[in-house]
Amino acid sequence: SCFHAGIYRTEKDKGTLYELTFKGDTKHQFKKIVLFRPFGPVMKVKNENVNMADTLINVIVPLAKRASKFRQFMQNFREMGIQQDGRIHLTVVYFGKEQMNEVKSILENTSKSANFKNFTFIQLNEEFSRGKGLDVGARFWKGNNVVLFFCDVDIYFTAEFLNSCRLNTQPGKKVFYPVLFSQYNPSIIYGHHDSIPSLEQQLIIKKETGFWRDFGFGMTCQYRSDFINIGGFDLDIKGWGGEDVHLYRKYLHSNLIVIRTPVRGLFHLWHEKQCLDELTPEQYKMCMQSKAMNEASHGQLGMLVFKQEIETHLHRQKLSSKKT
Repeated sequence: SCFHAGIYRTEKDKGTLYELTFKGDTKHQFKKIVLFRPFGPVMKVKNENVNMADTLINVIVPLAKRASKFRQFMQNFREMGIQQDGRIHLTVVYFGKEQMNEVKSILENTSKSANFKNFTFIQLNEEFSRGKGLDVGARFWKGNNVVLFFCDVDIYFTAEFLNSCRLNTQPGKKVFYPVLFSQYNPSIIYGHHDSIPSLEQQLIIKKETGFWRDFGFGMTCQYRSDFINIGGFDLDIKGWGGEDVHLYRKYLHSNLIVIRTPVRGLFHLWHEKQCLDELTPEQYKMCMQSKAMNEASHGQLGMLVFKQEIETHLHRQKLSSKKT
């Protein structure tokens, strides 16, 4: 309760300096403590070979409608998951019946053409709930302990990411919360081009094309045993948003190590976000903030907002140059 503020500075050839400030006995008095942690010699802690040949990943995707997005997802899943990786299972938890036959047909066609049998289709006759879908998919698995990758239909991943998912999870010890790169609206980013590039050409990590979604906790890798032991999702949370943060906090307060780091092989593809009226005020606010963040950078949005002023300025300059 007496802590006021703290800063630290790391000098690469010396160590880390910490300055901690605490409130004093009177209003204008403070106490400052300066600590220094010097760098020491490197100590070898462990040297081991890690074989991931038999480590299966169960990709769980909750879904309602969005058949066209699912077709795009399956193209990525087929190339990266089936053809390049090969140690993967897909669980689709589908809500409702609208477009269900189309989604099942996409699954079956991929199964036949890629000779892929490692998939599960679960249908729930109820309103969409992301947390419920992921929870049902995780608990449905009846095999040995498996790595779960909670994924959305608008995610693009690489085979390298799947190995990162394996290497950064360990039952009873580690869960992995990658920070993905979120794509801006291609219509805004490439609006000045003759045409929008192909999806593969859009997956470029630059500040003009997207941003690191460091506030997002929806895509995560963990062993099924850890997910079950932690209690899974809070199923009282309905609709969009909140369930992922709740699970993240439970892991943070557990004995497990939470690994949180940006990864280059995980992308959130842009799609128009709709914030439904039935969301709670807090969920609706979160949804609208996410919607704004997804469109473009501050600079690009500024160019759109002030488009009329910019055009007026250019027009005045042209008139001025003609007069001179």
